[in-house]
Amino acid sequence: MVEILQLILLLVGVAFSTAIAWYYTEVMTALANHVRRLGAMQASAVVVIGFSSILGCIGVASLLHEPVPRIHDEFSYLLMGDTLASGRVANPSPPDTEFFETFHVLVRPVYASKYFPAQGLFLALGQKLTGHPAVGVWLSSALACAATCWMLQAWVGRTWALLGGILMVLQLGIYSYWSQTYWGGMVAALGGALFFGAIRRLWQELTWKNSLWLALGLVILATSRPLEGVLAAIPVGFLLLRCIFQEKAWTKTPFWLKLILPAGIVLLLGGIAMAKYNQAITGSPWTTPYTLHEEQYQESPPFIFMPLRAPITYSSPWLEYNYHYREVRLYALQRSPAQFLRVVARKLASWWAFYCGVLLTAPLILPGLLRHGPIRTVEIIVLGGLLILGATYNPTSTILCTLIDLLAVAQIGILWKVFDEYWERVAIFTLGLILLETLFVKVAFPHYSAPGVCLVMFLQVVGLRRLWHWSYETKVIPRGNTRAERRRAARAKMPGKLVFPWRGLVFLLPLICLISLCIRVEARVTGWSEDLHGSDRDSLPMHDWSLRRAEVEQWLEQQPEQQLVFVSYSARHQVAFEWVFNHADLPNSHVVWARDLGAFENQRLLQQLQGRKVWSLSADKPMPQLVPYSGAAFASNVPAVETKGSLDHESPDW
Repeated sequence: MVEILQLILLLVGVAFSTAIAWYYTEVMTALANHVRRLGAMQASAVVVIGFSSILGCIGVASLLHEPVPRIHDEFSYLLMGDTLASGRVANPSPPDTEFFETFHVLVRPVYASKYFPAQGLFLALGQKLTGHPAVGVWLSSALACAATCWMLQAWVGRTWALLGGILMVLQLGIYSYWSQTYWGGMVAALGGALFFGAIRRLWQELTWKNSLWLALGLVILATSRPLEGVLAAIPVGFLLLRCIFQEKAWTKTPFWLKLILPAGIVLLLGGIAMAKYNQAITGSPWTTPYTLHEEQYQESPPFIFMPLRAPITYSSPWLEYNYHYREVRLYALQRSPAQFLRVVARKLASWWAFYCGVLLTAPLILPGLLRHGPIRTVEIIVLGGLLILGATYNPTSTILCTLIDLLAVAQIGILWKVFDEYWERVAIFTLGLILLETLFVKVAFPHYSAPGVCLVMFLQVVGLRRLWHWSYETKVIPRGNTRAERRRAARAKMPGKLVFPWRGLVFLLPLICLISLCIRVEARVTGWSEDLHGSDRDSLPMHDWSLRRAEVEQWLEQQPEQQLVFVSYSARHQVAFEWVFNHADLPNSHVVWARDLGAFENQRLLQQLQGRKVWSLSADKPMPQLVPYSGAAFASNVPAVETKGSLDHESPDW
């Protein structure tokens, strides 16, 4: 429903773009002048974008509700944020760990999240300042949107950077699972924007300020999405190094004082901090918590081309089901060529739906459709094929999925042909490298590619700039210009009478995105059907088990006595709906969630946590209720896990 309305809005915008360009020229000119004046105030534009994002986040959450954790990763990040807000990096291992072992959390040798610390730092900041970790999420969103605007100022100029910042805020910054869940995405986007914005400025002139921003961006990437951060940094970093060697910059004093020294200090401090973080959790400065968790729990590797690990004995049947059956099966299926081709089609569709969607696809495809020659024909064939295959999509058909894969590759080739300037192709190559990595990951989500979101916005803004300067006229290009200048002049059509029918669409697109944002929020309120792969996935659901868990926990927190809840599941429990997650200071927490291992085993924990009000909760009932604990009634409460089921149903993400 939402996607259909977005398509209608886009078609209406295209239909009215010519009329707006012809009949409202004076209004458009005046508005463009206002945008140019605001864009010229670079610092003010960045601040406006940041404040717009955080105010929008608060407004949407006030209309719906504050973000509530529901994904395993969110609970793990919240544990990290709670730990850091308490002034610790790790917590002592809890007593009888089998009661508390849960997903993406280490309980040995310490009790801590497995993830890298950048996201947790923002959650800790929000919790420390306001008591709400969600404020940290909104702050990261505001900073990422502001940094994207700052990055675009160096890549496309001040005015177009402001437009890109607005689109970033409306598409992802206010209402998406990056900005309205604890899952992450915006922190890595912040790191990527700082890195790319700084390196483009350093390309023009070495300054110590931009060197600091460059190093800070790398530190954020290394502590949020390190692998994708490395892939994002490799192409443009290589080009910068090549430029340095060609000009023999190391023989000049500014190279050392304005680049190496400031960047080196920040990178050294970041490396020491990360080593200390690893040491506190794993006992080794070189072993990350993520690596240790893989060794303790994961039989299947993160990449499908890596071999399986040795079988592991799990303390919980639900941990065993998730790691031994479910994830191993996902891994094994993708090692089949036919299944791999099917999964690639889903991953590509998911990536495109999130980063571009219906509305921001237009700036990427219209420049190709408006060009003369074979490129327009190829673009029409590829788009027609994708639309037809999408309408008849069958996830079990290898042939259809293979055709989608081939057409997607062809579309990337078209983008390479259409966006033919130096930095545009650098952006496409970098995004292609990041996207290629996600195709071989066992399970991929859009936030894995977050370091490159600013490059996506760059290409979309460049597409809009092409539409702004497009005309019907042709001209003879002076031979004395450079290749890049000839291309820009050819698109601008400077001599002769200009016709700008697409300028109206450039003005209308932010308005369309704003209307779409309102529709998306209304869709959440009224429960409309939506794209499982869109940016709204898992954002502030109105009817969900997680809201019931949050309601129960809030009631327990308000009770005068300390509370202990034994959680039991039915044999058909979905492991994605996990109730057993706890705060950082687990033994002293007012509410403790524990797995119900049966009356006999539960006695050990009851002796460890005496003086608490004890409850039982059957999590898989339609409306889970707290029941006063009676050990005799739960003498045998560990069900046999049903290992058969639909993987597509449990993992609709790809």
